[in-house]
Amino acid sequence: MFERLKTPEQVFSYKLGSALTMEKDTLTMLGRLEEAARREELKELLREHAEETRRQIQVVEQCFALLGEEVDDSPCPVTKALAAEAETTLKKTDDSLVDAVILAGALETEHLEQAVYETLVLHARARGAGHVAKLLEANLEEERAAGSRVKAMAERIAVTGVATEENAGMGTGTKAGLAAGAAAAVAGAAAAASKVADRKATSEAHEAAEESLRTQPAGDVTTTPVTEPVTEPAPAPAPVAGQLGDAALEERIAASEAREGRPAPGA
Repeated sequence: MFERLKTPEQVFSYKLGSALTMEKDTLTMLGRLEEAARREELKELLREHAEETRRQIQVVEQCFALLGEEVDDSPCPVTKALAAEAETTLKKTDDSLVDAVILAGALETEHLEQAVYETLVLHARARGAGHVAKLLEANLEEERAAGSRVKAMAERIAVTGVATEENAGMGTGTKAGLAAGAAAAVAGAAAAASKVADRKATSEAHEAAEESLRTQPAGDVTTTPVTEPVTEPAPAPAPVAGQLGDAALEERIAASEAREGRPAPGA
């Protein structure tokens, strides 16, 4: 083990050895969690991941061989802390909740392992160790797949397998009725709150208008006189020929002939 890390290569090798210790600690923890698990499907999941972890240990050791370095078991205090936390929590957990606690600890460990391999792949590429990077990428993909399986089971157990005190002893129909009632109550409360907000906004607008009228100086108030439109009397319709009397007709004819210079009839 390095006493002091002085080059990027030494940092990479140190972290690679820490990953090897991480996988060995995880393998030990998986065995203990399998013994504590209650559901058979969870036991099977932990066994499958234990087999993957054994292969991952071999892959990390092979990476050391490709680099021409001796296998180095650098410390990994995080996995030891996770294992200790899991054991402490399980001791104080009711049997009905043991599987949920195991899955929580397993998911936390999977996230740690993924982060470790992501960093190792990055630095292996930077170092120009392409073959090492590919091997570490294979471990990373297995950890991601394992994390997805753990998360899926944790979600299923959290929804269907963990009883709460307020729902204990209730049938499915009763729970559904309570859920529907709660949803209706929430919707009603939202509608009532909306109406109150609308009334408050209207009242505030009215108060603001009244306050503006009260505080406006009298001289500032201007009024625009309203002028009634003037309607001109309509002109009298011109008389048509049929409406004229004989005397009027004779006068118009005489006036017309006088203008044209002709003698009027009977002149």
